Amino acid sequence: MRKKSVCIILLMILPILLYHSCKKANEEEPLAEYKIAMLASGASFDDRAFLLSCKEGAQKAGTDFDLHIEYNIDTSTNEYLERLTLYGDRGFDMIIAIGYMWNEAVTNAAQSYPDSRFVLVDAKLVQSPENTASILFDVDEAAFPLGFLAAYWADRMDATGPVLGSIGAMYIPQIRQFIEPFNKGAMRFNMEYDKNVDTINAYTNSFIDQEKGAGLADSLIELGADVIFGVGSETGNGALLKAKEKSKWAIGVDVDQYYSFPEVSDRLLSSAMKGLDHAVYDIIRLFVEENFPSGSVYHGKLSNQGVGMAPYHDYEDLIPDSVKTNIEYIREGIMDGSISTGW
Repeated sequence: MRKKSVCIILLMILPILLYHSCKKANEEEPLAEYKIAMLASGASFDDRAFLLSCKEGAQKAGTDFDLHIEYNIDTSTNEYLERLTLYGDRGFDMIIAIGYMWNEAVTNAAQSYPDSRFVLVDAKLVQSPENTASILFDVDEAAFPLGFLAAYWADRMDATGPVLGSIGAMYIPQIRQFIEPFNKGAMRFNMEYDKNVDTINAYTNSFIDQEKGAGLADSLIELGADVIFGVGSETGNGALLKAKEKSKWAIGVDVDQYYSFPEVSDRLLSSAMKGLDHAVYDIIRLFVEENFPSGSVYHGKLSNQGVGMAPYHDYEDLIPDSVKTNIEYIREGIMDGSISTGW
């Protein structure tokens, strides 16, 4: 009889113990309040430049605001809407697409999933429904003074025939906004110092072809390029590697590639940086705080540290103070509107 009573008591208290155990587990591991997806086209988010910086911003926001974040990358060029739909169907609260190629798909998906928020990074949406936002970077403001710097260095290293070479992933506004103001900065150097630094450019038509980037950089170096400006994810990285291999110098893009791409750090004069991580973090923060910038554009500029020049690192003591002062004067002129980047 005593054993039977003990069994009855255990059966009575077991559900209570299970309830408290489950409740404690749920309190210790709460479900994320929001689900966010980040989608890109490329070989990997670990490109040590553009895509990695975007991911780092999302990761930090995920940690700070306890978010569930998924990352989706693919080299396909014709499944943008289908990939967005995967997350719309699953009820994701925010879907971030990286790159100009997502423009039409984002607009269409936003109309199909009005309860989700959509963000296009590095391009302005042609149409801007209320549940969308765009992130743009005025990279010309960083590229122009770096063209001035690169021209100075090329002239210093090769006074008889100084040349700047730029390798762009694709001939699109997002890439040209780096390269054309970079060349304008070199022109300003020529006018101020009565020099004749030339500029040459080439485009690969790919963001992920490191070998092609290296091959075109090699061609420009054969044509006399002393400094290589590599613009465009893995393709740009290939150009930087070729500059190092040929004992030339380079300018990086998107992030401070002295740290993100240490293989070429000793040949990098500086990098034209986008505040990608900050911008992605901010747009997520605004959403979490219920201040999502509906139908508007986030602009990264020199004045709000949305774009910038990386430090000179190994070349800090090799660049004269007079040149540094002139570059700072150019930066201030761009910010106050007295100097045009030509873009």
